[in-house]
Parts: sequence; C-alpha cells; structure tokens
Amino acid sequence: MRILHLIPYSPIPPTFGGALRNYHLLKHMAARHDVSVLLYGTPGEADSIAEGFHLPGDRVRVVRKSWIRTRWRLGQLYAMLTPHSFFHLMIGRSGRMQEAIDEVLAAGEFDIVQTEFTPMGCYKLRTGAAKILDAHNVEYHNHLRMSVHANSLVRRLWYRRETHCLKAEEARACRQHDAVFATSAHDLELLEKLSPGVPKFVIPNGVDASYFKAGDQTPASPSLVFTGMMAYVPNSDGMLYFLDKIFPLIKRKIPGVTITIVGNRPPRELLRRASDEVIVTGYVDDVRPFVERASVYVAPLRIGSGTRLKILEALCMKKPVVTTSIGCEGLDVVDGESALVADEPEAFACRVVELLHNDRLRRKLMRSGYELVREKYDWQVVHQRLDQAYCEVLRRARVPAGADADRERLEYRQPVYAT
Repeated sequence: MRILHLIPYSPIPPTFGGALRNYHLLKHMAARHDVSVLLYGTPGEADSIAEGFHLPGDRVRVVRKSWIRTRWRLGQLYAMLTPHSFFHLMIGRSGRMQEAIDEVLAAGEFDIVQTEFTPMGCYKLRTGAAKILDAHNVEYHNHLRMSVHANSLVRRLWYRRETHCLKAEEARACRQHDAVFATSAHDLELLEKLSPGVPKFVIPNGVDASYFKAGDQTPASPSLVFTGMMAYVPNSDGMLYFLDKIFPLIKRKIPGVTITIVGNRPPRELLRRASDEVIVTGYVDDVRPFVERASVYVAPLRIGSGTRLKILEALCMKKPVVTTSIGCEGLDVVDGESALVADEPEAFACRVVELLHNDRLRRKLMRSGYELVREKYDWQVVHQRLDQAYCEVLRRARVPAGADADRERLEYRQPVYAT
C-alpha cells in the first residue's frame, strides 16, 4: 500500500509516549508498505527519519514549526483572541503545513493518509485515499481532568476553555476522516459520542519486549520509581500529588524508602522537592537501569487519556506496579492480579507498603503482569491489529488510489468496536 503519514514531531528518539507510538507504527509501515512522511521539524530530523526507517530522502518532508510552539506564553495569549484551542493552534492550523499537504497529495497517489493526534486532524486532505485519524488521546477529556486538579483559578479557567474548544475540534477532526483509531475501548466510546457513525478501531499502545527485558538485579533497599516526560502535566501532577499526599504515609511505615523520578524537563515545583529520599534525574538516555533498580513502580496519576506506555514498560520488565484507576485506564489490568490499584492517598500508600513487605505478592504481580503484556501489548501483536484495520478501512472505503476526492462515502451502519 501507498501510505502518507502525517505526524506533529519527529519520533526519533522515541523517549516518550507519543513518540514511541509513532516510532513503532511508522517502523512497521515502512517495513511493509510504500511510505511517505510529512511532519513539523528540521532538515536534520528529516535525514534521521529517512535513515532510521530506511526511506528515500525525497519521501520525508518537513515543515518549520509554528512560532506558537516556541513562544508558549505569547501563543496562549493569542489563542484567547481566537475561537481555537492553544493545542490546535500549535499543530493543527499552519498555512505552511496545509500547503505542504496539498503539494504532496497532488504529486503522488496514496491508498491511505494516516494522521497522528486529533489536533493534526483538522487539515483538509484533498485526496481520494482513505483517511485515518490516530487519536493517541481524547484531548478534551484530558484537559477536563486537568481543570479539576489545577492548583489555581487561572489554570482552572484556562483548562476549561481548552476543554470546550478541543471538544468541538476533535469532533470535527473525526468527522473529516474515514476511520478513527483509539488506543483503548474507553477512548473509543468517548470518540464515538463525538462522532457517531465514523468507523472506529482499537489499536492499543504496545511495548518492545526485546528492549524492555527484566534484569537480574535485586534492589538493595526499599525503593520506588516513576518514569515519564515531566513537562507533561499529568506526569508532573501525579508526582507532586504523590510527594505531598502519599509518600509521607509510606515513610511512616518504611523509613529510608526512596523515590526516583525519571524524566525530561521536571518543573521547578518538583525540583524544589528533591532530597536524599526524592531523586529527580531530569533527562536520561535510558530509563531501564532506573526501573530495574527499583522495588516497586508507582504511577499515581490523576489526569490522563489514552493509555500509559510507562506501565506497559514496567510490567514487561517484571516490576510490580501500584497505580490508580486513571493510571491503568484502558489497559486490561486486573487489580490484585497484574497490578495493584488504589485511588485514595491512604489506600495507595497501603498498597505500596504491602508490596514492599510481601515477596509472594510481588512475584505474583511480576509474573501475571509480564504475561499480560506479552499476550496483548507486544508491538508485534499490535501490528497485526493495525494490518487488519487497514484492510477493513480500505474494504469499507472501496477507494482506488487517485479517485475523485469528492466521492460519496459508503453508508456506515454500526461502529466497529474492535477490542
């Protein structure tokens, strides 16, 4: 198949959730299909993608990032003067990107155009190819949760405005496509409410089991770990909440316990809490040694959408996980079987303490969590579902490459809940 892949940033290096998903989907596409890539980035990033995915140089095209992505505060003020979300203005409303899309589509014929992230899905795709929107998150729902836990009135009002704008933008983006991919059945249901009748498929996030292998190192002392891009609000909020509400309760029961917070661009509020007991690493090239050295992986998330690749990585490394309902939302995690789940600070602390004291329970979770990941979330399994979804989308669309862009869509009677 001939596929045009539209992405908002380079997937190299694949060091956080969105980049990881884009990296592994593109890696699979490039190995099996005739792929072109269009993204925001630099010529150097284009060269890295062409080399990394073994693509001809002329198949990778970059568009300069909008000024809004480099001047956030000014961009937020500008967004207030428009009917659009700041998120949408950053990646979904660029004249340069629209021109580049038009030129690429006019120059070649494609069977599929796949767009990553709903804010990127508002560009006009003047083509007869089947249009697929890969919704990594349900952004309006993510921002709604941010508004609930914002620590100031200004931030609450800002996130509520973003929620309102994003909900309309995501609905419009879904309706402009022939099919929508969601990372979980939970997200699929939310997207179905936004765009009834548009075919939807669950294409889960995955984990590279050959990379995230369990080591043989035994933690020398009780230690906890969390990994994630710390500039991302759900991650920083989760860690600040953990340090303020949960960690003190754990320390009362287990003096000397430590928490290592691994991830790029930690906010000042988090850096101020660093101590001998709270290690904040900042950016690291490889998170695996930090996960391997820990006794328990914690994911005390109160905000989020999509699914958390960090939890899949920890389970794949045979680390026992304690998380929240939102942390494991969308994953087939069973409390007490593949992970421990608790939403209140006292309950979360008790589950962590229980794991640190109970070697038998730790081993049970390590075994069951690993089996879950290998059965359902290995990227090889995900790629099979992706191929099946492509075939189904093309079967429904019945679109030969180069067909009239104004073709009539086939009547669609029932949403596809492929779980």
